Amino acid sequence: MKYLEKIIEYGLYLLVFLLPIQTRWIIRPGLTEYQTYSLYGTDILLIFILLLFIVYKFSIFNFQFSNNFQLINFQTNSKLGWLIGGLVVISFVSIFFALNKWLALYKFGWLILGAGLFWLVVRVKPSRAKLFWSLFVGLALQSLLAIWQFFTQTTFANKWLGLSLHQAAELGASVVATVGADGVGERWLRAYGGLDHPNILGGILAIGIILTINLIITYEKSFRITNYELRITSKMQEIILWIMLVLFSAALFFSFSRTAWLALALALAVMMIGAVRKKNFLAQKNILQAVLISGLIFFILFFQFPNLVVTRLYLNDRLEAKSNNERLESAKNSLSIIKKNWLAGSGIGNYTLALNRLKPGQESFYYQPAHDVYLLILSETGILGFISFLGLIGYLIIFNFQFSIFKQFSMNKFSKAALETRNWKLEIGRNDDGMSGVANLSVLTAVVVLMGFDHWLWSLHFGVLFFWLVLGLIADSEIEKS
Repeated sequence: MKYLEKIIEYGLYLLVFLLPIQTRWIIRPGLTEYQTYSLYGTDILLIFILLLFIVYKFSIFNFQFSNNFQLINFQTNSKLGWLIGGLVVISFVSIFFALNKWLALYKFGWLILGAGLFWLVVRVKPSRAKLFWSLFVGLALQSLLAIWQFFTQTTFANKWLGLSLHQAAELGASVVATVGADGVGERWLRAYGGLDHPNILGGILAIGIILTINLIITYEKSFRITNYELRITSKMQEIILWIMLVLFSAALFFSFSRTAWLALALALAVMMIGAVRKKNFLAQKNILQAVLISGLIFFILFFQFPNLVVTRLYLNDRLEAKSNNERLESAKNSLSIIKKNWLAGSGIGNYTLALNRLKPGQESFYYQPAHDVYLLILSETGILGFISFLGLIGYLIIFNFQFSIFKQFSMNKFSKAALETRNWKLEIGRNDDGMSGVANLSVLTAVVVLMGFDHWLWSLHFGVLFFWLVLGLIADSEIEKS
């Protein structure tokens, strides 16, 4: 059983690393991406790990259910467990009210996979250090690809890596349209990485930067890992983290995602306020250093491409104005759909079909989800699903706010779990003076902002899995009691 346990653990690390790679088999193309049926490579790996973990659990209990064992184990003392269970049940019920029940069932499968990933992160108890580094290496590859894309102003297609071709001259590509110094109009391709949209790249990099800063704060200077004669000195680890920060910051700039920029700024503000409130001077110093380094990267790149940033921020360009008008219209459409389906919703994954019924005869690109996860969930799952989702996010925010403000602790869950392993020997040079709750709050701040201005954390396959991964990483200690 020890080998099975290791396969599950390292399979989870591999899954986190591969998560941004969108390799898939398109089972049935749809009118839009949101109506397309696909089987992703990460789905196969995740299902395999889940099945192995279920077998492992049954093996531990001699293939018998005991009074102390429940597969999902949502006990009454786990408010978070009940909220997740409520969201899953309500989403399932919404299938019966969907215009396309097969599409709703398919999208519900994404939710189940996401909840399964959350369950694995919480239940397998993997090394958070290895889990974070798996995520960071994956994000680093996406960052390198994004930087290359911007400077070459093109992408390349590769079905095995799940990459699509995007060119600045093509209609539909995400670009910044501006006027060059010579007065000639220009179209600059925003960096996609290997993802479906630059806003997705920007969002995951913003969260990656926050997690990187948190590890810098947590690990401080004297940190050593020993595993199979692999030794990473504190200096090496510190250098790698700062390199990651520089890389993520540059790629985030080239995504030109205003939402991601805002999410990062607010999350850093929350982190700094928390550090000041906790009187953690080391954390304050690390945060200021990170802000200065990221700010320097942004300043240097802004100096090279000032017209692009000005266009994105001041909305003077025709495309920027069009984008904002489309967002406003999308919000109005979602409110109209909500009025008609406020109780049971239009069915999970069926928003675009409900929009087609509301406004038929439009071009295919018109039928997109509402650019607001909260409105989208309310539209698809109704008022009960909306309340469950808000309760889930609100519970995490309130718990971590109380935890970070009112409780002093030493190396609690987020920081201690980030360093605990079964086979590694760790030497920690300092205690975590209450920064784990602050780190959780900063990540949640970024997630809340991203969900308020875009839909990908609910409507796209990668977004669903990434959302539940992040929730698993920041889940409070009460989950472990469930």
